[in-house]
Amino acid sequence: MTSSNNKHILILNHHASSPNVGGGARHYELGEFLSSKKYYVSIVSSSYSKSKNRYHYDEEIKIETYNQYFNFIYLKTKPPFGSTLNRFRNYLDYMNKAYKYREYYKNPDVVIASSVHPLAWSAGYKISRKYNAKFVVEVRDLWPLSMYEDFSGITRKGVFSFFEYFERKYYNLADKIITTAPYAYEYIEEKYAINRDKVVNIPHGIDIKNFDRNLQKSEHNLPQDLKKILDNYFCITYTGSLSQSEGLETLVEAAKHLQKYEEIKIVIVGGGSEKEKLKNEIQQNKLNNVTMFDKVDRDLVPLILKKSKVLFCGLKDRKVFKYGISKNKFYDYMAASKPIIFASNVRGSIISKAEAGITIPPGDPKNLADNIVNLYKNINTLGVKYGENGRHYVEKNHTVNTISGQFLEVIEES
Repeated sequence: MTSSNNKHILILNHHASSPNVGGGARHYELGEFLSSKKYYVSIVSSSYSKSKNRYHYDEEIKIETYNQYFNFIYLKTKPPFGSTLNRFRNYLDYMNKAYKYREYYKNPDVVIASSVHPLAWSAGYKISRKYNAKFVVEVRDLWPLSMYEDFSGITRKGVFSFFEYFERKYYNLADKIITTAPYAYEYIEEKYAINRDKVVNIPHGIDIKNFDRNLQKSEHNLPQDLKKILDNYFCITYTGSLSQSEGLETLVEAAKHLQKYEEIKIVIVGGGSEKEKLKNEIQQNKLNNVTMFDKVDRDLVPLILKKSKVLFCGLKDRKVFKYGISKNKFYDYMAASKPIIFASNVRGSIISKAEAGITIPPGDPKNLADNIVNLYKNINTLGVKYGENGRHYVEKNHTVNTISGQFLEVIEES
């Protein structure tokens, strides 16, 4: 163990996860990077997985140690989600247990509290005061604006008042504010009169070396019916969550305009709340050019993307998109060197900025189909150009080292 002068970085993120359990990797990758520079890193997460509806570990406290500088700490927060009320109770339990946890390498020097929910900010601030540490707020979603379309009337007013209290309080108390959305500083500055210099944009990134390693996996690891379609057709592919926000009904409806092109198939890989609705749409309209597959292991996604011809991403209009978005899917898609069609009105489309594909308005199946046909006819020219542009852009701007280096600047300035 090296000198105690080395800074200890404490990261609070309710839903952070490590490779042992799968899931989001932003803070694990940051921990790897910082610990390689001999910073002590502790990540405090919940062992309950919403997506899997179970606990990763039975222990009340589970510590994974990755090297002499880096611990990943799972707290058994209760109860399981089940309902909105239980979800909130789980959040509260995380806040309380994260604050009370004390078994660190050494006292924290910098506390980064990430807003998968803003109750983490409360725990983070209390910890920072206890140890006289710098306090950094990370804004993954603009609470409560990201929930604007989910509520109405008096419920919306109540939800907004509650979460705006957290925003106002902890934005002002923070030494620095990190946002993933590129224009979030406008919202924070306009609504809460926070100095622009206090806000730093650090988007999501990708472990591109790991992505490329996964490309070397045998294609026989893929579901054989999926592999057969990818091998034999011109596939427009979506991978990820089948949720309302992803605009997948437009992709399915676009298939109605593509039926005369026997080579073109739409492939949807994933699971989520919209799965049955999409299946019913496909069956009712007898769309034999759309095929859905269950969620696959994340390590297999690069193979699926690479074997596809065009990649689709869509987002429905939401008030929060005025401030842009950083989406992990973008960087996976660009790393695959494939042309992308992005159906969204999100401000500052990174797909257009990188010239990695085409950005079109959402909710227009005919326009989407026309753009698919255009790429089908020009895949060896325009398609190759878009693919190369995307790969170059992500290599330059969104690798783990680039993103972690930006975090390091904030840590050293704090």
